[in-house]
Amino acid sequence: MDALKTKRKSLRTSFTATANKLKECLAKKEDAKDGDKLRALNSQLEDKFLRLDEIQNKISSLLLENTDTAAEYETDFQAAEDYRDNFLELKSKLETLLNKDSGSFLESSSELDVVKLNLPKFELKMFSGDPKEFLTFWSIFSKIHESEELTAIDKFQYLYQSMVPDSRAARLISSFPITTENYPKAVEQLKLRFGREDLLVQIYVRDLLSLVLKNATTGKNAPDLATLYDMLETN
Repeated sequence: MDALKTKRKSLRTSFTATANKLKECLAKKEDAKDGDKLRALNSQLEDKFLRLDEIQNKISSLLLENTDTAAEYETDFQAAEDYRDNFLELKSKLETLLNKDSGSFLESSSELDVVKLNLPKFELKMFSGDPKEFLTFWSIFSKIHESEELTAIDKFQYLYQSMVPDSRAARLISSFPITTENYPKAVEQLKLRFGREDLLVQIYVRDLLSLVLKNATTGKNAPDLATLYDMLETN
């Protein structure tokens, strides 16, 4: 595992350097207009993240296999998610910039308010970015998503309003200008970030290990599977 961690450290350093270059380009108006330069940096960033993610998955599996490293897994997992958040946020900003059509999205808050007032009323479930809440959120929001009576702009408005303000999910969705073309992209990124099956498995395994370790350190007898399930559902 030490060899994998050493390799990961080098890739994280390289990823961060490329991410910072991309952020600098996005912040400078002249560089932000250089599509070729932005695409080149995007390709580099994506390549580094994919290699980083591959190594991270191997490290996570090894940590979960050993009960002695279960506590380390939680810290390691959160650090890995921070890199994923950074990657997805930069990717969405870059795609938005490259595909930007100045006349195709709502630029003022007053226009946004008008659209909100014209939307049919739905009872929306708010989503904060907790992956454990995503399936419940999407099972409700899918009624809006699959509606044939609503336009993509309408659906995007509902999606935007369903995000808990200032949450990770809200920051992700707000990085996309509200356009017909961006709605499916925003949904795809939301599912990729918070609705991945492998992510949910890792989170529940982490929670399960935490409960087992907590019982072990307090001297309690190990609970049966039904009790563990109930405990996970309430945490």
